[in-house]
Amino acid sequence: MVYNIQVKIDCNMEMREVGKKELIVSSAKKVILEKGYKNISVEDITNEAGIAKGSFYTYFKSKNLVIDYILEEVIAKRKNEFKLDKRKSLENTIKSLVRTRTKLDDEKLKENLVLVNLFRNVASLDEKTLMLLKELEKVIIERMESIILAYPKEIKIEKKDIKFYSKMLNNIISNYKTFTLFFSEKSNQFITDIEEVKKKYQTEDFERNIEIISKSILKILTY
Repeated sequence: MVYNIQVKIDCNMEMREVGKKELIVSSAKKVILEKGYKNISVEDITNEAGIAKGSFYTYFKSKNLVIDYILEEVIAKRKNEFKLDKRKSLENTIKSLVRTRTKLDDEKLKENLVLVNLFRNVASLDEKTLMLLKELEKVIIERMESIILAYPKEIKIEKKDIKFYSKMLNNIISNYKTFTLFFSEKSNQFITDIEEVKKKYQTEDFERNIEIISKSILKILTY
């Protein structure tokens, strides 16, 4: 009986610790979008989270380590977010990939907007953070490579050129997200509010753009 009570206490404490860590991470994302990574401090994060600075340092030694934690989470998610189904046609696979990369749920939207902010403040990032950004790009490019290799009958690209094509096609999708979905022509600024991006999802332009991007990638791969 005493053992069971102790296990419950330990589990509750562990849940509280995880909850506080995630609160710090969520608060960091929020203040990055509001102020920009370069302009935020640990105090900004703790004020948003409603916790003492000491609590922050229990989990992270600096704001850079919060960013590294966010990037590590994003990398882990990206490795599993798109499942290649070889039973699908190449055209449908590309459409599925483009939609997966562009039409995002709230959490992925927030993560993507944070990533855009980090790239805009790349001079302020430390070496480990830059390495994690490169690792994220590598994961995304390898996914494109796997698609190219999965359809040898339709795609006649020489092996030595696969990485170049993968990078180029990744840039097409990334640039669309960054400079069309995540940029406001009205304010001439990058968007920080996920609701503003979600409004774009409801437009005919979005669906048409997804179709154009998918067809363009298909044409490049099968020329």
